[in-house]
Amino acid sequence: MSLDLCVYNKKKAPTEPIEFLKWFYERTTWDGDRDYYDTKGTDQDLVDFFLEMVKICPAMNGPYAPSKEEIEENPELEDSPLITEYSIGEDLIYMGFSYNAPSEVFVQLEEIAYKHGLGYFDMFFMHLDAKTKINVPQISKEQLEKGITEEIPKKNESILKRIFRFIK
Repeated sequence: MSLDLCVYNKKKAPTEPIEFLKWFYERTTWDGDRDYYDTKGTDQDLVDFFLEMVKICPAMNGPYAPSKEEIEENPELEDSPLITEYSIGEDLIYMGFSYNAPSEVFVQLEEIAYKHGLGYFDMFFMHLDAKTKINVPQISKEQLEKGITEEIPKKNESILKRIFRFIK
């Protein structure tokens, strides 16, 4: 399990929540003809973000991951909560962080994203800048494909959890 976040090119993503989810799901099928561990073909602002972020949170896989030699020289890298899985698309970077990653990593991520003019998505909100965040309903790709555009309470979810989900 991981804590998943996404940074994206705000110029290419819709700001309306349902349209954003459609855009997001379309791009995270990972079925394009590219290496999703490499920045080749990625918007430059995202590349700049990634190159800065990977210094803080090394990549788990791909050409930016620590080499065997680097891990041998620095063995704590192997089990570090900073190791992050990056999936790099043309106009977004999806990141899977360890639940044990220090909270300051997420503050840094936000600062670096805004520095490069990017938005980020924490699976609940689109953060367009330091002052603007847009609530995104919790709707699966499958629900959207069926035309469902409102959150559906889970059958075994308590009434208090249902209420809390909508209060956010």
